[in-house]
Amino acid sequence: MCVKLRNIKNLPVLLEVSVETVGRVDKAVIGDNYCLLYIVVNLNEGKQVMIFRDDFYMTKEAVMIWEAESMKSYAHGEELTVYEKKLGDCVYSPEGRELGTVSDFILDTEEKSVQSIEVSSGAIRDWLDGRIAIPLEQIRWASDVNVMVNQEGSD
Repeated sequence: MCVKLRNIKNLPVLLEVSVETVGRVDKAVIGDNYCLLYIVVNLNEGKQVMIFRDDFYMTKEAVMIWEAESMKSYAHGEELTVYEKKLGDCVYSPEGRELGTVSDFILDTEEKSVQSIEVSSGAIRDWLDGRIAIPLEQIRWASDVNVMVNQEGSD
C-alpha cells in the first residue's frame, strides 16, 4: 500500500492491544536514503514523542504501535528532513522541459520508504490532468533545487 506523505499527518496513533488512541501524527521524518526514520506524535496529554520505524505499522486510516514503550522522548528537534528539503524543487524532462515541481513523496507503507515523487504542474493543469508520480529510481537530483527525469521516466 502506498500513501502520500502529507496524508500521514494527523493520522491517529493506536495502541494495538487496546485499540486506544494515544495521539496523532505530527510529522514523518525521511532520511537521506529516502526511508522513513521515525514519526513525531502529539500525544493526547499534549506531549510530543517519537516512534522509530520498526515500532509501528501503518494503514490508510491509522498508525498502529505494538506497545506504549516504543514511544521515546522527543526534544523538539529542528531536523530538516529530505521531504522538507525537496518539496518545491523544479522537475525537468530529459529534453530540459519543465514538468512542474515536487509536491509530495509517495511512501510504500510496508517498506517504509519513498517509492515515487508527486509532481504538480500548476493548479489548472493538475485539475485537468491530475498530478503525475515519477518512480524514485527514474529521477536524478541534478542540484539542490532541480530534479532531472531519466530517459525511461519520460513517457
